[in-house]
Amino acid sequence: MAPTDLSRLQLPRACREALVQQRSERIDGHTIAIPAHWWDSEIAAAHLPGAPVTGPDTTHISRGDLFSDAASLNLDSEEELLRFLWRVLAWGSGMKLRLNRKRIRGVADALPSAAAALRQALQAAREDPGQAYESLRPGGRNAIAYLGPAFSTKVLYFGGAGALDHPCAILDSRVADTLRSTCQWDSLGSGEWPASTYARYCALLQRWAQEESRQLGRRIGADEIERWLFGT
Repeated sequence: MAPTDLSRLQLPRACREALVQQRSERIDGHTIAIPAHWWDSEIAAAHLPGAPVTGPDTTHISRGDLFSDAASLNLDSEEELLRFLWRVLAWGSGMKLRLNRKRIRGVADALPSAAAALRQALQAAREDPGQAYESLRPGGRNAIAYLGPAFSTKVLYFGGAGALDHPCAILDSRVADTLRSTCQWDSLGSGEWPASTYARYCALLQRWAQEESRQLGRRIGADEIERWLFGT
C-alpha cells in the first residue's frame, strides 16, 4: 500500500471540541493507579536500582509527576534513568502488569546497554523523533527486551518534561486505531512501526497542534491530540 499523504488529513471535529478543555486537567492531571508494592518487590528481586517507584503512601502516578521527573533527570545517573523508566512503565501499564516482569529482567540481563539506549534515546528525543525511536528500536528490534513501540514512545514523550514544543508523542495500538478508522491514515499498519513512520506521526500531530493553536488562541500541545486519539 502506498503511504498515505498526511498533508491531506484533517483533525476530526470531535477532537477540536475536546481541545477547549484545560490542558492542566486533561494532561498534567491524567493520573493512573499503579501496584506500587509489586514494582518495588520486582525491582528489588532483580537487584536493580530505581525503587521505590512512588512515595510511601502513594499508589498513583500522573503525567505531571513524570514531567517533573524528566525536568530534573540526570542522564548520567543510572539510578535516575531506571527510576524514570520504571515510573513510565508503571503509568503506562496501570494495574495490568502485562510484560513488566520480563522487561525488568531484560534490563537486569543487559544493564549497561539498556542504560546506554535510554540515555541516547532521551537525548535524541529533544530534537529528532525518528532518531530517538531508532535508539530504542534499532533495525525494528527492541534495544531493551520487551520494550516495544508503544512503551518506547511513552519514554520518548515523557522525556520532554511536558514542554509544548517537545517533538515526541505516544503512539500505541489505540491511538493507531483512531488514526486509521477516524482520520483515514490508511497505510499506518499496526504495532511494528519503523522509525520513519513514527517521525511522520509526530510531525502530523505537531501540524495539527499548530493549526489548533491558531484557532483557539492558546498553545496546544501534540499530547492533547494524542489523548483524544487514545479515546479517554
